[in-house]
Amino acid sequence: MKKLKNLTINLGLTVTTLIFTITAGEIGLRIAGIKYPPPLRIDRELDGNSPYTFKDPYRGWGGNPNGKSFWTGEGIPSEIKMNSGGFRDYERSQTKPKNGFRIALLGDSFTEAIHVKLEDTHGAIIEQNLQQCPVLKDRKVEVMNFGVQGYGTAQELMTLRHHVWDYSPDLVMLVFFAANDLRNNYRTLEHDHLRPYFTYQDGQLVADMSFRDLKFWQRDRYGFSLVDFLPFWWVQNSRILQLIRKVDIDGKYRQYEKDYSEINLGFYQEPKPNSDWQETWKVTEGLMKLMRDEVSEKGADFMVVTASDSHQVLPDIQRRDGFRKSLNVSNLFYPDIRLKNFGKKENIPVYTLAGPIWDEAKKIGKCLHGFDNAIPCGGHWNVAGHKFVGEIMANYLCKRYTNLLKK
Repeated sequence: MKKLKNLTINLGLTVTTLIFTITAGEIGLRIAGIKYPPPLRIDRELDGNSPYTFKDPYRGWGGNPNGKSFWTGEGIPSEIKMNSGGFRDYERSQTKPKNGFRIALLGDSFTEAIHVKLEDTHGAIIEQNLQQCPVLKDRKVEVMNFGVQGYGTAQELMTLRHHVWDYSPDLVMLVFFAANDLRNNYRTLEHDHLRPYFTYQDGQLVADMSFRDLKFWQRDRYGFSLVDFLPFWWVQNSRILQLIRKVDIDGKYRQYEKDYSEINLGFYQEPKPNSDWQETWKVTEGLMKLMRDEVSEKGADFMVVTASDSHQVLPDIQRRDGFRKSLNVSNLFYPDIRLKNFGKKENIPVYTLAGPIWDEAKKIGKCLHGFDNAIPCGGHWNVAGHKFVGEIMANYLCKRYTNLLKK
């Protein structure tokens, strides 16, 4: 009886101490202002104001119509606001004006461009500058942004099929970023599986939509913590659980960087025969041909624009050359050259941005990638980068349509 009494007392003291420690920890973290809110999970109903949804039946995730939030990450702090179609763009009517000329931009984070204000994106600058083109000055020019961060070519094809045609574009422009679009398109190379994949079966590309049955812990092993098995509202309201989760996820991110150090640079090199890279190139080029054919069937034009990777366009020649030598490649333009040749073969206009951006960066001695609050000269285009891209693309398109109309 005495042993049972002592056991009860010890258990009570242990529970009391645990409750006191947790309570003190929660209070201390709250006083210190330390919090790490967990990201919304794909099995959760999102707040109506969230800018994104993770239950898109064709793409996995996408913009939430009229959703909004405030961006404080890489780049310029600004409001992220989706239009009624669910894209980070100005409000657009589905009915094209009688004298309208519409360009639909498909792409990933380089196109959606949450890192700069909407009016500073290359899409907005193309629209503004192209309106001054003599052959288009009497038409209402609209450059519509259908880009979504993290997308690969398969998701962009689904965006084309299920969203873009509602707006009757005259030109569909795919902005392709080889640094991650290639691995996004092949399951073995990709870690985030909340997306459709395409595979070749009997010589035809067939969609794999198995992501629709994904459980939240199956999406990305680098972005999932055991804490996430707890009820979501516990983690939402417990600073201690948030801290534990952050420590776990930070460790997994370091593991991701280790596991993907080679994969993230593989696009610079010609793929080896029968490799995953050879397969993803085959699928990617097949997806581009599918886009070309579907756009042609709708009576519109199609083209590909290759976005630059920050290493390709470093104005510091010594630093850039050191990076190239570390990869043991003769140049950093393999994907751009390959796609240019692919475009000639398949009758797809391809405009490569890396060369002009590198020339401009060397000329002005400044990086067109990177922000003060992120990796210097790395990551996405900065304000100057978007401005340069918008201006040269508007000039290119003006010349192109001037020549077409002369024929």
